[in-house]
Amino acid sequence: MTVYVLGAGASCHAGYPLAKSMGSQLFSWMKKQSNAAGFESRYPTTARFLEDLLGSVGNIEDLFTKMQELVADGENGTSEQRAMRTVVANERGVFINALRSWFAEIRQQGVAEAYRRFAREIVSPGDCIITFNYDVSLDRELRLAGKFEAGDGYGFPIETLPLNSATKILKLHGSASWLALMFAGITSGPFQFQPGNVLGQRPVIGKDEFAFLGYSDASDPAFPRGGAALPVMIMPTRSKEFFFGGNTGVEYVEFWDSLWRQASEALRRADRVSICGYSMPSADQRALELTTNPAEQALLRRRIDLDGVDCERAAGTTAQLLGHEFTDAEAAVAGTAMAALTGFWTQALDSYQQVVERPPVPAERLRRDRDAPPAP
Repeated sequence: MTVYVLGAGASCHAGYPLAKSMGSQLFSWMKKQSNAAGFESRYPTTARFLEDLLGSVGNIEDLFTKMQELVADGENGTSEQRAMRTVVANERGVFINALRSWFAEIRQQGVAEAYRRFAREIVSPGDCIITFNYDVSLDRELRLAGKFEAGDGYGFPIETLPLNSATKILKLHGSASWLALMFAGITSGPFQFQPGNVLGQRPVIGKDEFAFLGYSDASDPAFPRGGAALPVMIMPTRSKEFFFGGNTGVEYVEFWDSLWRQASEALRRADRVSICGYSMPSADQRALELTTNPAEQALLRRRIDLDGVDCERAAGTTAQLLGHEFTDAEAAVAGTAMAALTGFWTQALDSYQQVVERPPVPAERLRRDRDAPPAP
């Protein structure tokens, strides 16, 4: 089994942004939605408010970290700080929904050609893709290639959808297509709920998202009527929270733990690991600790591809290998985007070596990345 680990650089060829410029690009897109209706009509105002408050922050991680700090600092602050905390929290929610809308627009603008060939020519049944990306362009191409089914391919079951997915896609930071449905979609009338189970046990997926994946008339039985929902996406901050917290309790801890356990097991069992477009930043502490056993870490490192691509360039049709013969792809695609998509970024190799050489971390799973330094 080959495990592919993908970061933002792998999706850049399809038009999706890199973290270092995502903030400024999203602000620009939001301010152009002046003719939008409904909830989306708030996007221009929210963008201008956050720019005035936080400045023109290009890096999305810095932007979300600043918002996170304002919300946290205002919890026990002055009345003015508490009021600002409420405003920022609300506008942060608008900003996250704008991110989902923006990604939905990007995916309609063209074919993700490198992902299409990757799905058809490189990925084999039994392989596993671990991705930190929100977009679903690769999901679609794998589904169209007959190598992915949403019924069990995401690492959690979706009843009534086809099962026995030939590959797994473990989206460890969530997906733009996933929603946490509140109160099972009930919006009126009497009902009961258990504290800590307001959002259900797994994300739900809308019919339009299934249609994008290539299903003609599929629907999620847990999402029959719509309703209030939260995006299931781990925001790119330096202190990532793998749960929903609120007055009704902490939720989704087991959901995230399950996905991460599956990723750790896949890496342990892999015959080969190929990492593309992901530099293993120090802020992603949980990702760096997917394998905490030193012996397993050393074994994993020996399985990592040493084929390198330019770590300053996103994987795309112009990416070239750095002096290594690419032997795992057919000659027809060697040296092309396929080589970039199945190659290993040298920057990530250096980062992983540092992880292997660190002392073992505590056995208990971290649910929050604490005190991680800023990304370089």
